[in-house]
Amino acid sequence: MMHQLDAHVNTLNEWSRDVSGQNNARVLMLTGSDGTFCSGLDINQNDSGNNDKLKDGKEMTKHMSRVTNLIHSLPVLSVAAIDGNAIGGGAELSTCTDLVVLSRSATVKFVHASRGASPGWGGGRRLVNKVGRRKAIRMLILGEQVNGDEEAKQLDYADFVADDGESSYDAAMRLVVDPVLALPCSQSTIRAIKSVVSVADGDDDVIDASSGHLRYNATAVKSEIDSFVHIWGGKSNIELIEQARESLREKKKPS
Repeated sequence: MMHQLDAHVNTLNEWSRDVSGQNNARVLMLTGSDGTFCSGLDINQNDSGNNDKLKDGKEMTKHMSRVTNLIHSLPVLSVAAIDGNAIGGGAELSTCTDLVVLSRSATVKFVHASRGASPGWGGGRRLVNKVGRRKAIRMLILGEQVNGDEEAKQLDYADFVADDGESSYDAAMRLVVDPVLALPCSQSTIRAIKSVVSVADGDDDVIDASSGHLRYNATAVKSEIDSFVHIWGGKSNIELIEQARESLREKKKPS
């Protein structure tokens, strides 16, 4: 999934920054399939007991931090349409778009602490910007989750919530995509407005938009990656993931 997302985002970055007048793109939608946005780490992937692959995360975090920050800085309006679960890395993905649309059944949860990990894809910085320091702490450490039904009563994490029985995709089309496409302005106007917002939000500090390269030495980037690398693949991380695997195996046993 990560390599496919990387390839698509690189293509989008090159395409969306085309100023020749041939590109009329205004909106990017990030969504999942089969009723799930993104469930994060597949804990069955290393079920053989060989945890060496967990150590690959030390390079993976640099890769995904670049991808998610690049999505955040694209000169088009981006929206995450979330059905079902956005868990762990999926929760981090939900922070990298300009807007978030949830279905009534959607759940966003940062399970990093319960897996002995910390955010490593830029999700920590963006979460604080999105919900503030105190709520970010509650979500990251205490596991406070976002539910579509609750967000429908008082928007906090999400920008829009779908109607009962409506998918997040359909709601995003109705509430975001169609209205943006109906605007009488040109794509250049969308590009200009997004540029103003991106600079004000500090995107230029973490990503070189023209090249798509992550500024690894930027304080916010380096701190998050270093914190992740320090504990990922360590004793606590491996033990907690193994506990999660065992719990899953127990649930799958026939009663």
